[in-house]
Amino acid sequence: MPRNTQARDHVLSPAQIPTRSDSNAENITPNKSEKSTQQEEEGIEVASPLSRKEKRRLKNLDNSTSLPRTTESTASNNPSIRSKRPSNNACKQKINSPTSTTLSVPVALAGHMPLVQYYPLLVCSIGNPGAQYANTLHSAGHTILSVLQSRGIYQPFQKGLSGLIARPITTRWRGSIFGYSRLGSRDLEPGDGQDDFTLWQSLSLMNVSGQAVKKAWTQFQIETKRRGWEPRLVVVHDELEADFGLVRVKDGASSPRGHNGLKSIQAALGNKVKWWRVGVGIGRPETRDPAVVSKYVLRKMTVPEEKEMVFAAHRAQKLLQNIADGSA
Repeated sequence: MPRNTQARDHVLSPAQIPTRSDSNAENITPNKSEKSTQQEEEGIEVASPLSRKEKRRLKNLDNSTSLPRTTESTASNNPSIRSKRPSNNACKQKINSPTSTTLSVPVALAGHMPLVQYYPLLVCSIGNPGAQYANTLHSAGHTILSVLQSRGIYQPFQKGLSGLIARPITTRWRGSIFGYSRLGSRDLEPGDGQDDFTLWQSLSLMNVSGQAVKKAWTQFQIETKRRGWEPRLVVVHDELEADFGLVRVKDGASSPRGHNGLKSIQAALGNKVKWWRVGVGIGRPETRDPAVVSKYVLRKMTVPEEKEMVFAAHRAQKLLQNIADGSA
């Protein structure tokens, strides 16, 4: 058959001309996934287009010499990452923050009011006056007050309030953040010193000391209440039959147990006055014969007994302090 006839037969054939398959098309025109795979194999990294905001952020990071910062989107998604950029309300946040420190007024500048309730004391001792009865067992109350006065925080005993009185030394120094200031008697408050008691010794005989104590107490009340304080009355006396040097406190209205000085005070003050008494033990003779007992209580103390009275005064001071701060 001639060539042209064969060609015409092919053209005139009813069969369709085969088209390119998808596989052939993929081989001819690679898609995006093939391009990315090929680029990854060749080590070429192609970045997606950046927005203006991201471009500005990258520019700021390039120009900054500080440590890398987390983006706002990352910080917002992750609560554990906090932005290091200070907020516009930093000052307000610092003031309102519960951890911020606040200044408080020093206690020394807040006034002279004591931190705890304190009662100024009039501490009275009863005994027999004069050198003849000094340092006798019956005048042990006077001995206790003399020891307290000798510690250097009281003025010497002098006449006052119908007896002998020793007031606290009024020259004191108070420290504050501005330095030290000198205080006078009007600046002193109850409790400013170790034991700012007013010591008073009766000049009356033991058995008739009630009226003198009442008069001194009345005058002391006027002085202290005028300054807005509430005073307390304490009587220091000898206590027969108690161990030598033993010190204990009792209510003033308790039984006097034969003590004529306490009987006189109870009769003078009556039942309207609340007061305390501090008894100092002086022992007792072996017999209860009144003549022997009288001779015993009027004798002078020995040197060891005088030393024991010093320790007794220290114990009495603690009890007085308890009465002054309201714990007794």
